[in-house]
Amino acid sequence: MKKFNSIVTLGTIYIGTVIGAGFASGQEIYQFFGKYGNMGVVGIFVMTILFSIVGSRILSEVYHGRIQSFESFALHYFNKRLLYAINLILILFLTGGYFIMLAGSGAVLHQSFEIPVIYGIVMMTIMCFIVFSFGLKGIAGVNNLFVPILAFVIIFVSGNVISNNHVFMSNTQAGVTALVEELKFFKFNGEWVWSAILYVSYNSMIALVVMTSVYPLIYDQGSARYGAILGAVGLGAMALLILVSLLILETNIIGLEVPMIAIAHSLGDGWKQIYSGVLLLAMFTTAVANGYACILRVTYLIPLGEKVTGFLLCTLSIPLAMFGFKRLVEVIYPIFGYIGFVFIVIIILKGRPTRFHMKRGG
Repeated sequence: MKKFNSIVTLGTIYIGTVIGAGFASGQEIYQFFGKYGNMGVVGIFVMTILFSIVGSRILSEVYHGRIQSFESFALHYFNKRLLYAINLILILFLTGGYFIMLAGSGAVLHQSFEIPVIYGIVMMTIMCFIVFSFGLKGIAGVNNLFVPILAFVIIFVSGNVISNNHVFMSNTQAGVTALVEELKFFKFNGEWVWSAILYVSYNSMIALVVMTSVYPLIYDQGSARYGAILGAVGLGAMALLILVSLLILETNIIGLEVPMIAIAHSLGDGWKQIYSGVLLLAMFTTAVANGYACILRVTYLIPLGEKVTGFLLCTLSIPLAMFGFKRLVEVIYPIFGYIGFVFIVIIILKGRPTRFHMKRGG
């Protein structure tokens, strides 16, 4: 039972760290996969495999090396001179991700309840500031509670849209045949592959900072591996359902900040409100992960203290988050995707540090 709980906890943390505003809203999935049509579906499978490989490697390293911080993990791959620069990059990276979560909360409240964007941003900022002090246990508890709810709603909404679309269901076989022909004769360019790689690279950077602190939650080597796979498969399944829903209703959601709310609305007003609430929870889990990881990076470089750093982060984030959710996704994600790609390649290709590790008892 301890191993099972470890696997589930690691999987939900992995999912909760990635499945923020961009993912659950559909904006991220459309930007990285939807615009490639049928090939976006293949991109989702590539994404799932890469998330499994990267997540398994990170958690295996954490367990094998008894790693409990990002700095300890990074020193296996980079020297101390580079670590300072890496932390600066991560601060920008995590801050950008935090801004996107705040901007997304404002967009959701505005689109669903016609509440001014600034109110949603301020509300999310206050909630994040309150929970920053709970650390790893707080993050684990929040994800264990909210990720299953989020997964259920995404599966239900997307599944209903797909099953109720008779045109799509009748054309599924033809669509699969066309996709197979594209793959067979290589009637596509490689943009969708690179897009999938960039997507995993960006999100793996965020996951890397969070997952390098979960050593106390890892029961053994197997739970590290299967926890990562569980998280990756969960992300892949939800991404696929969202993508197919977006492709079905593409003409109705083009230009929307939060397309999945419009899709949920097609099932009724009640589901629009439910999905809006769940989407806010998704943003909350990722905002907390990004924000707290950013605070740890800043306090590692500058002795300000976590409370002071948290206050400064929350204060400065409000005006910057007003830049807009869609614009932030379009600009920040690809830029840091390239940076994350370098990190991920090094982690995958470089050999594991040789440390003896006794199997944990119990």
